Amino acid sequence: MDKSSPYGKMCGSAKEIQVGWNPEFGDFFISMSLGMDSPCQVIISDLEKKVSYLKTIKAVWLPRQDQLQETVIENYATSWDLAIAFSNVLMGDNASYFDKFDSMEKLWLAFIMLEKNRKKWNEGEWV
Repeated sequence: MDKSSPYGKMCGSAKEIQVGWNPEFGDFFISMSLGMDSPCQVIISDLEKKVSYLKTIKAVWLPRQDQLQETVIENYATSWDLAIAFSNVLMGDNASYFDKFDSMEKLWLAFIMLEKNRKKWNEGEWV
């Protein structure tokens, strides 16, 4: 699981991903408003209160690889089809773009942002 500061920045800038977050036990987040750059985990007790608190502190969700894949799986007939599409994009015309990502979470986030939103990570923002 990528818990790095660069991944946190990528996630925080991916508003399209953040709006779909329904906090669950085990999710990782950081809080820019509290100056938290170390990831925390959502805990299960009083999750309803925690959701309200997470909004208050402007929590940024750090999705795991499986959670990223879940955001696009409905667009593919099977998990195998998603894996093939992922592989084709990474090996296709955009191969040099994907070289800069050093974790699977960053790769999947970049893939999803490109496929769903036609955005690429460039100089600290999605454009």
